[in-house]
Amino acid sequence: MRFAIFLLLSLCACAFADALEAGAAKIDITAPVGTPLSGYGARMGRNSTSVHDPVWARTLYLDDGETRLFLVSVDLIGIMPELRARVLELASDTVSPENIILTATHTHSAQGATTRNILIRFVSGRYIPEVLEQTAQGIVDSMRNAYDKRKRAALGYAVGAHEGLSVNRRYADGPIDEQIGVILVEDADGNPISIVTNFSAHPTSVGGEDFFSFSSDYPGFYYLEMEELLGPSCVPIFLNGAQGNQTTGNPEQKSGWERTESVGRSLARLAYKTAGYIMFGDVTLRVHYKEAALPATLLDILLPDRVFLQSLEINDLLINFFPGEACVELALEARRRALARGYEAQFSVGLANNHLMYFVPRHLYSDPTYESTSTFYGPGIEDWFYEQFESMMSRPVSRDDNKEQTEHKQPPVLLVHEIPNGVVVDLEGTPREIGIARGGEFLEDIQRLYEMRVVSKVDRGEWTPSSGMLRYIPSFLETKALMLPVLGMGSRVLLQELSLDLIREMEGMASGADLPFDAFWLLQHAPLYDLIEEKTALFAAPLCTMFAAVGERAGADELIVGRNLDWALPEQNVITRTRPTSGNAFMQAGFPWNAGVFTCMNETGLTVCVERVQTSGITRPDKAPIEFILRDIMQFSDDYNTALNRLRRSAHISGVHVLLAGFVEDEPRAAIVEFGKEIVVREEKNGLLLGVLPDNTVADEFTIGRYATIQSFFADMRIIGDLDAQRVLTSFDAASRETVSLGDVWNDHTRHSVVLLPKFRRMNLALPDNDGNPGDFLTIPLTGELFHE
Repeated sequence: MRFAIFLLLSLCACAFADALEAGAAKIDITAPVGTPLSGYGARMGRNSTSVHDPVWARTLYLDDGETRLFLVSVDLIGIMPELRARVLELASDTVSPENIILTATHTHSAQGATTRNILIRFVSGRYIPEVLEQTAQGIVDSMRNAYDKRKRAALGYAVGAHEGLSVNRRYADGPIDEQIGVILVEDADGNPISIVTNFSAHPTSVGGEDFFSFSSDYPGFYYLEMEELLGPSCVPIFLNGAQGNQTTGNPEQKSGWERTESVGRSLARLAYKTAGYIMFGDVTLRVHYKEAALPATLLDILLPDRVFLQSLEINDLLINFFPGEACVELALEARRRALARGYEAQFSVGLANNHLMYFVPRHLYSDPTYESTSTFYGPGIEDWFYEQFESMMSRPVSRDDNKEQTEHKQPPVLLVHEIPNGVVVDLEGTPREIGIARGGEFLEDIQRLYEMRVVSKVDRGEWTPSSGMLRYIPSFLETKALMLPVLGMGSRVLLQELSLDLIREMEGMASGADLPFDAFWLLQHAPLYDLIEEKTALFAAPLCTMFAAVGERAGADELIVGRNLDWALPEQNVITRTRPTSGNAFMQAGFPWNAGVFTCMNETGLTVCVERVQTSGITRPDKAPIEFILRDIMQFSDDYNTALNRLRRSAHISGVHVLLAGFVEDEPRAAIVEFGKEIVVREEKNGLLLGVLPDNTVADEFTIGRYATIQSFFADMRIIGDLDAQRVLTSFDAASRETVSLGDVWNDHTRHSVVLLPKFRRMNLALPDNDGNPGDFLTIPLTGELFHE
């Protein structure tokens, strides 16, 4: 495919009768040699040594008679809050502050030194007030000059496409933005005042001997080429797009500075050709802005909780400005939504008015890439941006879209039933709605447990590594200020292989509990992290007893699953019955905070239980932990074989056993999937399946003791009934209660005792009473009323 230039729209501009005024100017803002450059941590904040080419502040002033604005592009890594604040202080009142749009090209070879934020100073070097002042003054001078040069003008825009000028820098087959957006401004005589080009790629091509040299990177060659094409009086402006995971390609197979020049000049020629399709007409300018509350973040000591957002409409063109580095997926979806609203074209512009690091789409949040580990507002940040930008659109939602939303929008359901020493919660709705309802219902519990099981351990140094950079956290920062975000970043890989529905539900739980997503996710793993650090009791993670009676051995019930969950930590017992908008309904026995499942059955009768067998040398998995894999199985697997195949693919799991039960063509089936050095699938013998065999060499003596009791209890029973399962799970000698040990099936750590009847989609549940003894069994169907045995 050759370079394809296509015209998406042609009308846009001002009729001279409307007296559109425009002016443009550029100012060299290169800081003195010796100023640290921003963009690479590898520079270690050292001083610049030379100037290869200047860095610029370039401004376009527009006034349609009702709306005045400055569109400013600066050759910097980003617009830091200190810089924006100083620019607004120095700027005249010619244009209201809300209509001053500050953007950065994101060159990695211009001055740093403009921010106090320690997070940014790792790549931007020390803060130098004089550099901030000089840079801000240069930007304001370019604004003043653009205003002074204003004249009657015409404006038009068009979009074209490129091939190979940018590539996805993380994945060879990853998405790119093929669009090149162009805005052309001419005076009354047809002379170009300015040409604005929107294109997405990191300006990171400068290196080698010029690693410490000032340069505007490939945008600098775009300026030079465009000035040759349109004349020196034209002020070319470059607006970088959603370049978070985009970098420059190399279609002409150049190297060094020749490659940088090739990209910049090729971009200019494509933009120039695209501008040839522009026709001019009446123009209306609209600047939309708002200050919006950001999603919660663990890095709240360094990042704001509110941000200033802008969008610009030029007739049927919508431009969205991101306050940081958005990945291309966000731009493509924002464009799709804008076109669906009736706009003819949409540009995304990054690095605008702030630098809040990276914004990645939800499905990449778990990837161990630089972009994903440098985003701090949770996996729902993409939806947050769509909502914010849509709220600023002047085009209304179409009638068909509004009708579709109304037809499919059902209010979420949250019903809470009190039971002795626990609650049953019914949930129905979208994943996020279900999460918000559950998180809000147990807000106090979730927040308390997060403080107790995560924050306090970081404060006490229990989770602080003995080596690495975190040992050198500056004394003026609390340990948790950086430890918690780093722990959150490191835990994201555990989201890999989970469904987006489950991630959305956990986003909702975090939001409902008023916690950052990373904080909620850390809470999920606190027991496991304790074991890895080997600084808490053995039973901080589940120790359980689980078994299944299958086929004739289960009598008329056909399949019976029994399980006790032993858990050292005190918890509120919560049974959730969940009916999501997609997939299976399911019910699980657990706690207020756990989003994974330990004991669960879905509407097809598929049942799972999990227990930890390995008790020493525990390591963190490199992908999703088992309880979250099981949660997805419950929602999205309809049969036993599908679920079993999903477990067989989970080779990264170790040290746990999973009991899987269900039906294959109405025949009951059950297996224990043992995750050790290899995956072993063990099915029942003589109709009885034990979670751990008494001759297991990995399990501890307590586990072996419990299973020996189960095996002995059922040894002479030809048929195992529901009541038999209940008795073995809960029987003990009350007179010798003080001597009950963890080797007993019911013990001081038992949190729930459950007998599941998959054929009837029913759970019989006993919870500890106030003395720790098993309470009466309560029958809980997957749907419907609760009743006592």
